[in-house]
Amino acid sequence: MLLAIKTYTLLRSLFTFALLAVYFSAYGQNVATYSVYKLERKIGEERCTTRSVAGEQLYDITIETNDRGTPLKLRASLTLSTSQIKYSSAGQTSRFKTESIDTMVSSAGGFAISNNGSIKLKELLVASWIKASKPPLLQSAFNKAGIKLNVLGTEQALIPNKELIVIAIEGVNSVNEILWTDNEGHAVFLATCDTEGDKREVIDNSYISLFKAFNQKSNQYLINAYAVHNQTLGKTYRRMAITGGNVIDVLNDGHIMYNTLVLIEDSRIAYIGKMDASRITKDIKVINASGRFLLPGLWNMHAHLFHPDYLKRELLSGVTTVRDLGNEFDFITRLKAAATSSMLRAPTVHNAGLIDGRSAATLGSMLASGDKEIKDAVKQYYDAGFDQIKVYSSIKPGNLAKIVQEAHGYNMDVVGHVPVGTTATRCVEAGMKSISHIHYFMNALKWKNSTFTIADNKDLLDKMKLRGVVLDPTLSVYALTNDPKLPSYKRLVKFFNDYGLPIVAGTDNEGTIADELQLYTDAGLTPLQAIQTATVVPAKFMKLLAQTGSIDFGKSADILILDKNPLHDIKDLKSVSTVIKGTLLMEMPVSK
Repeated sequence: MLLAIKTYTLLRSLFTFALLAVYFSAYGQNVATYSVYKLERKIGEERCTTRSVAGEQLYDITIETNDRGTPLKLRASLTLSTSQIKYSSAGQTSRFKTESIDTMVSSAGGFAISNNGSIKLKELLVASWIKASKPPLLQSAFNKAGIKLNVLGTEQALIPNKELIVIAIEGVNSVNEILWTDNEGHAVFLATCDTEGDKREVIDNSYISLFKAFNQKSNQYLINAYAVHNQTLGKTYRRMAITGGNVIDVLNDGHIMYNTLVLIEDSRIAYIGKMDASRITKDIKVINASGRFLLPGLWNMHAHLFHPDYLKRELLSGVTTVRDLGNEFDFITRLKAAATSSMLRAPTVHNAGLIDGRSAATLGSMLASGDKEIKDAVKQYYDAGFDQIKVYSSIKPGNLAKIVQEAHGYNMDVVGHVPVGTTATRCVEAGMKSISHIHYFMNALKWKNSTFTIADNKDLLDKMKLRGVVLDPTLSVYALTNDPKLPSYKRLVKFFNDYGLPIVAGTDNEGTIADELQLYTDAGLTPLQAIQTATVVPAKFMKLLAQTGSIDFGKSADILILDKNPLHDIKDLKSVSTVIKGTLLMEMPVSK
């Protein structure tokens, strides 16, 4: 009862604020400023000017940021009256997306809000929700879709003598967001993802000194919310039997063992052989796979798990193991720990710790511009259980070899981008074990008449093969951005594959592994070769082939059941009917 009274009091305060927001009659204007962060690094500001004119409340919002050297600007205007909402917005919401809206709607038709990252608009959304008596769903004035708001709790320890309300918002963004307000309804902190899918935070400038505290608590709220919302994502069984399925051997030549029995016990494959009903006891969960095809769970070797919901996207696309290739330290550390502890329905998570140098295009907050910073950063990642080090684009060429040397002292590979000012060849020579994004090799190869040959590039190819360098092409990124050089990138993938260089499938865009593999077959790889880039090749690169990567006795029970044979058509990877991840069984259709 006390909690109910307390919650009512808080919401009544917010209700009062909502009325003030709509019927504001103060003199002059009010200016609010907020700092915008990406991966815990400040990239710009949001500024909102509020004024009252002829009984209407006007909000003029400007968001100016610089994302890795790309300046972005968005302007939005919201006018509230008792009967109408006028909304306009124009500008960039991320490096690859823009927004252009100019409309007027009835106040009775819901609240006008778009996915442009504004913390002020989220504040006004909450006020509208309170004014409407907190309905289970608040209607969007644009598309009539439901927006769900939920008070997760209150926090009193962060700011002395100030109680803060933590609110989850679902339906504005493709992922849920966390908004902190004070008990007067003023927005204090927003944890979200931008329209590029990257982790983003916005904070009232009055509280910048508390940024990390707000962010870390928000990280845990997001993880906890995912755990609660996805408790019904599949069911868990200690023992399972897959009957009648056709097992594809991806480790060797792709031969198929027909009409099999696969027994799973305590997350491991306990038996694989010809169908034998006598091995099935009453306490085993039976999955009928008659006429269908079994593949090992797929790997995505280039993901950025900036939100817990991305775990679900990966699982439902058939990915049972994922390598996070750059994230916020606190967030990915918490997320990986939760996934490992079985708190979450999640793939196995491996991670590479992001390190960048100082420049106008810096990404993240873990910087390494000198010997001490390099040593400290690598050690921090090692101590936290990271698998690899990922270098980003602003690392100075002279520091690359130092990072590799320091990482090797902890038995960690260095992977990632080719930094500005150096080449893919020099990265190979410096000791990098994996290079992401195939476009970096456009300038590394020797071309003649718009083509390239093994003879002209044998020195580089042999260096890469000798050192075991792995390629992470991310073709699907170029397809998504309509890169006109995509045909050339496909030729490069085929060229490197034909020479025997290992390729690992990575999407840089969660939930799209099937699209990446289809692009490999478009490039000339066989369906088996494409599937191997997402199974045995990454397992071998991560030194885990004895535990995973194929359907074999004693290995992890990471198994997909497909309606059709993907060796005939790689597009059939989208016909996954069942995903098994250890003890977790997910049978489609599952709401995505």
